[in-house]
Amino acid sequence: MQELIFPAVGRWVSAQREWEDLVAEMRHELPARLCQDLVRQAQHRAQQVNWAFGRQMERRFKEIEHARRDGARKKGRKPEAKALRRRLTLMDPAAVARDLAAGLTPPDLSEYNQIVADLSRAMPHPGIATRYTLPPQALRALADQIAAAGRPMAQALSEHAQNLKQYAELVDRLRAQPLVQKGARLIGSAVATALEPLVGREAAAQLMGVDRSLDRALEQVEEGWAAFQREYAEFAAERQRRHQLIYLSLVGGLFLRVQRDLRRLGCELVVDEQGNCRTVATPERQAWLRRHFQAAAPAVRTALDEGRLEEAEALAARLVAQVVTDPVAARTELDGKSVGYLAYALHLSAWLARARELWGQGKPEAAAAIWRQVFTDYPCLVADADLHPVPGEPLPLVTAGFRLAAYAEWVRQSNRADEADALLMAQVRFAERLSRLNPEHALP
Repeated sequence: MQELIFPAVGRWVSAQREWEDLVAEMRHELPARLCQDLVRQAQHRAQQVNWAFGRQMERRFKEIEHARRDGARKKGRKPEAKALRRRLTLMDPAAVARDLAAGLTPPDLSEYNQIVADLSRAMPHPGIATRYTLPPQALRALADQIAAAGRPMAQALSEHAQNLKQYAELVDRLRAQPLVQKGARLIGSAVATALEPLVGREAAAQLMGVDRSLDRALEQVEEGWAAFQREYAEFAAERQRRHQLIYLSLVGGLFLRVQRDLRRLGCELVVDEQGNCRTVATPERQAWLRRHFQAAAPAVRTALDEGRLEEAEALAARLVAQVVTDPVAARTELDGKSVGYLAYALHLSAWLARARELWGQGKPEAAAAIWRQVFTDYPCLVADADLHPVPGEPLPLVTAGFRLAAYAEWVRQSNRADEADALLMAQVRFAERLSRLNPEHALP
């Protein structure tokens, strides 16, 4: 698994540096728009969770501070007791833990494998991407590392809960004592009143002569809560760092590795004007394909013009094999079209020339076999205008269709109606494909 993600994952001392190094590497290797989208996505995924618990916690902190200021501003037993009761209620560890649940729960990283599946569909060979699929247990282990950022904060919350429990128990014991003097200390009375909803005892105003230990216990509660707030501030930032680094290490690392694999094959990822990620040949490979086609195509055209049809067909077949090595290479642009399409156009021109020769030699059955294969099985749609020009025959495919229809009628007259229908249906289906698809976009 460590080969599939960056080694920074798990070492958080220099997480920011690892993040910056990873982003710099992505900017160097990937298209700028793709890199920006991946970085924003990683930050957004982490922020989504932080916002889920952050809004509630910030509201809680503000209400506690408001209650603190309210108690200091309003003098008198009842206002102070009310403010303190409100503060202690807001400090309830169980309620705080519920607010923090989204941050303490390991996030779902299964989206990574869906991204792998989506990316594989843009690859000339899906295995280039699918080899980086991760097992669920590996993703869960990484998610646990994100959630582990909350351990110090959870410990601080546990200590706060213990302080609050000890405070409540102390009030419980003091309530059981007889009243020791008639003059009551205000703070003790107010604190006891505030504890009433937490401990569920009699009215706290009945508690008189509160011991100084109660004040010390309250100080421990306040100090524990302050410690929790400090840990929370660290947790929010640390969780953000961990989540976005792990996410970008996974998804950004996936695109980096796929990019390197593609470049070994002479391809690379690019982002088109619509923002879609697709695979193209590298500039070096595109230049080679253009040079090779421009060097090889004249020999095919010359052989066609001179009637050396077998040679023309062999040269064109070799050119197709060399240029159309994969769908990515085939789509390299040349003069407004792709080299794959132009190579197929030359090859199909040689086929049609051979069929035309057979027809002229009085071998309609052999010619019809070629035309039928062209209309049903030829791997690329080619427009008439892009075929090698034939004197006196401006539309070779249309001419082939008329001749095949004439042959089909002769077959029908020979009591072979099924065979005739099959020949005609081949033309119909070809015409439907031609009307539905742009030949240039119909490369296999």
